[in-house]
Amino acid sequence: MSNRISNWRDILRLMLRNTLSLVVGFTLLQCVLYGQATERQSELAGAVARLKLGDIYNRDIVVLANAGMVEAIPVLEKEFGQATDVTTKAQIASGLVQLRDRDDTYWNFLLEQATLAVDSDVPDPFFDSEGKVRVKEGQTVSPELQAWAQAHHVDANSAAHNAMYDLPGKVLLLGTSGDRRGVPLLQRALGSHNVQIVNFAAMGLANIQDKDSIPLIIAACRRAPGLASVIARSLVYFDEPEARKAVDTYVPKEYAKALRDLRASGHKIFGD
Repeated sequence: MSNRISNWRDILRLMLRNTLSLVVGFTLLQCVLYGQATERQSELAGAVARLKLGDIYNRDIVVLANAGMVEAIPVLEKEFGQATDVTTKAQIASGLVQLRDRDDTYWNFLLEQATLAVDSDVPDPFFDSEGKVRVKEGQTVSPELQAWAQAHHVDANSAAHNAMYDLPGKVLLLGTSGDRRGVPLLQRALGSHNVQIVNFAAMGLANIQDKDSIPLIIAACRRAPGLASVIARSLVYFDEPEARKAVDTYVPKEYAKALRDLRASGHKIFGD
């Protein structure tokens, strides 16, 4: 499998940047998402062409799975067996589950990795439990993460990277699979001390359209008022009055309109 096109870490970094943009405004997210929609128009054709050659890129997994290309299953199964990197295997597993592969090997792997992320005790590198920035002037990560890294004899920057990208990425991949079996773990992830894990859990539950999770997502917004606007954006993808009211409560009016316009145009919570 080639890495010549953005892998899942690149996608996650973009989504993290989008998340942080909510704190300062909505223009960046609006432009980025419209740009993504334009790019995807040509991505599928390229992914299908590479699939026929048996040499897909990492980004192709997302494109093919979103398009429901079950023809990709044999190739992805082969790639999963050959992959040695855990994150690559998790990305492939997510795509296979999304394509409804009947072999539970891929679901079990995906669930195992997401469970490790939800159960992790690595502190959030930037925010406290209420969504307030806790990085002091002159610091690159929070004092809590610094202390955790020292206690566990690991590099603080490596721990921060893990907390910022690797752990949330596992929850992201569970959510993008769209499998309802993930609902209990995603609901539990809403209680994580890692804000990005909470954010991706909420998005995953919206992707699955688990209406019973709406009160739980709203409760997560209440627990972290500093980032409630980030968490609440997932509620745009529910049609229930309770969800609409929460969006109007927690998300700035212009930003909420932009998100609703995107959904109305056919944009899905994890992309087209």
